[in-house]
Amino acid sequence: MKIPRSEQETIVIYDVEVGKWHIDTTYPPHIRKYLPAMGKIDEKTQDRLAGWISDEFSGSFMTRRRKTLTDEQRQRVREQLRKRQEQ
Repeated sequence: MKIPRSEQETIVIYDVEVGKWHIDTTYPPHIRKYLPAMGKIDEKTQDRLAGWISDEFSGSFMTRRRKTLTDEQRQRVREQLRKRQEQ
């Protein structure tokens, strides 16, 4: 069963007593991102991943929406990249 996009979420909690991060997510990109980092998995289905991050995980939990650039901004970025490549 596919979860509607409006109901997809990721909850990340740090448990001080355990000293580990717990993740519960129904957002497919986060399921793919964090699955390799999981230690003890409480629940894993196609639509949900819940469990504890392993001690070996050295990644980041920072997530942000991708910037949407205007055509003018894209052109400026292209010009800057060309200038760097020429140097």
